[in-house]
Amino acid sequence: MQYYFPSCKFTQMKPETSEKIKRFMESEGARVVGCCRPGHKALSGWNDIAITVCETCSIIIGENRPAAKVISLYEWIDGLAGFPFPDYKGERITLQDCYRAKAKAAEKEAVRNVLRKMNMEVVELSGTEDELRFDGKFLFSPISAGNLALAPRRFAEIQKDITEKTAEEADAWLKEYCRRFQTKRVACYCNSCFAGLEQGLPEGKAAVHVAELLFP
Repeated sequence: MQYYFPSCKFTQMKPETSEKIKRFMESEGARVVGCCRPGHKALSGWNDIAITVCETCSIIIGENRPAAKVISLYEWIDGLAGFPFPDYKGERITLQDCYRAKAKAAEKEAVRNVLRKMNMEVVELSGTEDELRFDGKFLFSPISAGNLALAPRRFAEIQKDITEKTAEEADAWLKEYCRRFQTKRVACYCNSCFAGLEQGLPEGKAAVHVAELLFP
């Protein structure tokens, strides 16, 4: 059985896009589940596939339902025959990877694949892993007690990379980081990354979620 987890934060952030995705997933036979925190309990067997649009959802589901296969929306669409990819007519767009996806080679490859299938030229950032480590403001405050309780193993690992910042320090860091972007639009596939880009990008540049591009 295929289950789609629409992400509470993504749905709040992009309600119209979220509704489009949910309708599409239902048309493809996937069961749309609500919040991942109670929703992960719907998964039970080795044949279950959880499709997510949120890095936190992926962590929580993966740690609580190890028998299920957890993949991103982008991996699923990349492998779907006949998906109606929009045509962005060769637009150059910079892609910002998410810190929490650094070990997810399949997800990162799928994101790039779907961008190219939408006739976009993907501009890669240059720099070391440390220089390009980005997750919006996620890494600037302690992991929430709720997240640690639901996925203690993975979130304890992430906690080691937390560097606490005040709101003013975070704002300054985001603005400085975002000075590196040269294209008009910057794409990402993470809720926290999107919020961080929106806060940090200068006037004249805009953040866009890959899911928005897929479902305009």
